[in-house]
Amino acid sequence: MKIVIIGAEAAGLSAAAKARRSAPEAEILVYEKSDVVSFGACGLPYFVGDFFSDESFMVSRTVDQLVESGVSVHIRHEVLKVDPNSRSLTVKNLVTGGTHEVGYDRLMIATGATPVIPPIDNVNVANVFTLKSMADGLALKQAVENDANKEVVIIGAGYIGLEVAEALKKHGKNVRIIQLDPRVLPDSFDQEITAVIEQELAKHGIVLHVSETVKSFTGCDRVTGVVTDKGEYPADLVVISTGVKPNTAFLSGSGIEMARNGAIVIDSSGRTNLFDVYAAGDCATVYHLVKKGNAYIPLATTANKIGRIVGENLAGKNKAFPGTLGTAALKIMDLEAGRTGLTENDAAKLG
Repeated sequence: MKIVIIGAEAAGLSAAAKARRSAPEAEILVYEKSDVVSFGACGLPYFVGDFFSDESFMVSRTVDQLVESGVSVHIRHEVLKVDPNSRSLTVKNLVTGGTHEVGYDRLMIATGATPVIPPIDNVNVANVFTLKSMADGLALKQAVENDANKEVVIIGAGYIGLEVAEALKKHGKNVRIIQLDPRVLPDSFDQEITAVIEQELAKHGIVLHVSETVKSFTGCDRVTGVVTDKGEYPADLVVISTGVKPNTAFLSGSGIEMARNGAIVIDSSGRTNLFDVYAAGDCATVYHLVKKGNAYIPLATTANKIGRIVGENLAGKNKAFPGTLGTAALKIMDLEAGRTGLTENDAAKLG
C-alpha cells in the first residue's frame, strides 16, 4: 500500500507517524513545499519576542528523524495537481524545476493555510511582514532587533496580532494596532471579555484603533507610514495579521468538496467526498459539537488530533473524531483568557 501525504506540519506528520505505526508494511511518502517540517507556528510570536532564542524549539522532528522512522520525506516539492481518476499527483521539484507524476493508493491533504493580505496600496514595500512560516519568523525577528525600527503598526487584532504586540512591546517598541472590527478578537470572545483585554493593552501603552480600515502604506524603499480611512501613522515596521485562508487552490478541478472559503469538507473520519482521499488541519473544516455542523477553526491542537485519526484510517482502520468545541487560549501582557463553545454572537446567528 502506498500512502501519500501532502504537507509536513501538524496534521500531516501526525498522520504519517500514526500510519507508520499502524501499517508497518506501507510505503509512506510526504511532500512539503518548504524546507522545514514538523513546525509549530504557534511559537513564532514568542520566538520574535525573545521568550526563547533557539528556533529549533519550534520543530518537533527533523527530516532525518522522520526518514529513520520509515517515512520518506521530500522537502522543496510542491504538489501542483491531484487527479483522483488516475489516483496520481503532479509534483514539482522546486530545486530543479522539474515535474513528475506520483501515484497513490490513499492520499491525505494537509497543506495548511496562508496569511490573508488585505487590498492595501503599496503592500509590497519593504519592512512589511506576516507571521506564519519559519522564514517569516526569522525575517521579522531580524527586523525587530534593529533599533532603528521603533514605530510598529500591527494590522489585525486576532490571536497572532495581540501576541505579536506583546512580543514587540517586550523589545521596547512603540506599538499601534489597527483593527477593522469594532473590538479585538470579535469572533472568539464576547464583548465583556474583549473589553478587559483592551484595557490590558492600554495599561501597557499599546495604542488600539478599532473600526478603522487600512488603505495604503507610504514609503519607497521601505515602509514609513500607514494610511487609514481615519488618519496616517508613522511606521518603521508593519505586521499584517488579518487571518488565514486554506491552501487549496491547487485542488481546482479535482472534484473535492470545499466550503465557501476554500476549506476541504471532511467527515468525522477525515474523509473527503473522494474515495481514499483524506484531509485535516488548517486546510480543512472540522465538525463543531455545539454548532452541530462544520466550521473552519485553524488550530494546531485540532490538526494534531484529527491527523492522528486520519493516520490510523490511512492504515485501514475506521476511527472517528467526535468534534471540537473551538477551545483556545491567549496570553496578552499580564492577562490570560480562554474560550470554548459558542460566543453570544454565534448563538444569536444560530437562533
